Amino acid sequence: MNTDFEDIEKEHSELEEEIDWLQYAQGEEQALRPLDAKDYVAIFIASLQTIFLPLIILIFVLIAFNFWLQIAAG
Repeated sequence: MNTDFEDIEKEHSELEEEIDWLQYAQGEEQALRPLDAKDYVAIFIASLQTIFLPLIILIFVLIAFNFWLQIAAG
């Protein structure tokens, strides 16, 4: 009795036999390239967008809240 699962397993094992895994295992590692100045600028801008943007938004919210409190108290 041959089920669908056994057919899929048989096809999968046949596909694995066709793949030459040594090609992937013995490949040379890619050498690291030195970063240019534009790469450092891009990293700096990305860090500003991800780290400092929430802080800047928080500062504006606190300033607006302070302004609203001064109007309400005054």
